[in-house]
Amino acid sequence: MKTMALRDFQREGTRALGAGPALEPWLLAGRGQEFILIPVPVENRAAVLDLAEGLVAVMALRQDQAKAVAAGLDRLGPEVIQAEIKQGRKLLRQRKRSA
Repeated sequence: MKTMALRDFQREGTRALGAGPALEPWLLAGRGQEFILIPVPVENRAAVLDLAEGLVAVMALRQDQAKAVAAGLDRLGPEVIQAEIKQGRKLLRQRKRSA
């Protein structure tokens, strides 16, 4: 995988990638943020977009799990979880009645 500073890519655009068809992914590295640029043949676009959406979902799930662990929610017992669910359902019923 080739690496390039994000600012170089922003400044030079596709010229920074070089001439000819791209055969390997690029890592565009910036301050606190990185992007992976993957060459995709037109006939594979939908499959690659589906894959990317799946990866984004997995990353979001991992972030949520890390937040739950940091908040101590991973140590809740079944009784506490059931009480939370019961309370949430009760609130939903109350909202439906008042609507």
